[in-house]
Amino acid sequence: MTIRLNKTPSKSPGESHLSHGISFSPIDKITVAYCAWICIYMLLGWHRTVNPGHHFPVYLGILTMVFLFAWTEHRLRMYPDAPERLLKLISFVRSIYPVALFGYFFVSGFVFNRIIFQEWQDPFFYKIDIAMFGYYPSLVWGTTFTQPLVQDLFHFAYFCYYPMIAGLPIYLYFTNKEGFRETIFGLTFVFYLCYFIYSILPVIGGRYFPEAMEFSRQSTGYFFSDLMAFIYRTSTHLGGAFPSSHVAITIVLTISALRHLRKVGILFCVIAFFLTIATVFCHYHWFIDSICGLLTGIGGYYLALWVNQKLTKEIE
Repeated sequence: MTIRLNKTPSKSPGESHLSHGISFSPIDKITVAYCAWICIYMLLGWHRTVNPGHHFPVYLGILTMVFLFAWTEHRLRMYPDAPERLLKLISFVRSIYPVALFGYFFVSGFVFNRIIFQEWQDPFFYKIDIAMFGYYPSLVWGTTFTQPLVQDLFHFAYFCYYPMIAGLPIYLYFTNKEGFRETIFGLTFVFYLCYFIYSILPVIGGRYFPEAMEFSRQSTGYFFSDLMAFIYRTSTHLGGAFPSSHVAITIVLTISALRHLRKVGILFCVIAFFLTIATVFCHYHWFIDSICGLLTGIGGYYLALWVNQKLTKEIE
């Protein structure tokens, strides 16, 4: 007589076992929720969307990718002879894939960010700056302090955002798995929160004024000024300014670093200070964008901790 034993597939930390053999992590769930929102939003505002026939399938493809990766990992874990390296690779990709999507999600926002409001809403925001300062900081600061070293300092601070996004999560992945999961979820959650706001509130930021748009494309310093000018000369994206995701995400990374890598966190505090000023100094944002980015980063980080705990409890 043959005795059959049921094998219970192992799960990666932070995954839930759903029907049909698919396991979703908290990251998967919020990614599916965001992509589903954009798909529904584009369908509802199809005739006000720019080239929806190109971007709608991309979002559907991302949804499909999330399901396929979840299904594939689950199926592999059912077999005791499954290659361990392959499992680790898939698990790593599933834990960090949103980082590869952030850029597309930001740029594609231009496609659907004027479904509700067909006009840019910048006048409301620059009037707040005028009320606070009596002038436009996004025009005045960067054209007052024109010394190349000063220009490069702020463009360098602004640029630091890019390596910080990938660098901290990857380092934590290899040194502190729990810190990694907390950081990557907070990062993803706050990005999606900002992107959701961008989808319904079209704001260009400081580059709304033609002269500021031109300033942002000119090299005014050395290497980092040249680099950022090149990026903005080649970019056709408009929108996604309120709140400043540059500031919000930098704050998320700074808080996370202070919790898990204190010395790095202190360094990030210095960068965050200059970066917050740089978003306005370099003509990219209204001052109010950056202040609200600061608040979004702080509030979003702790809200993400709570949401992550709730989703994890559902799994358990």
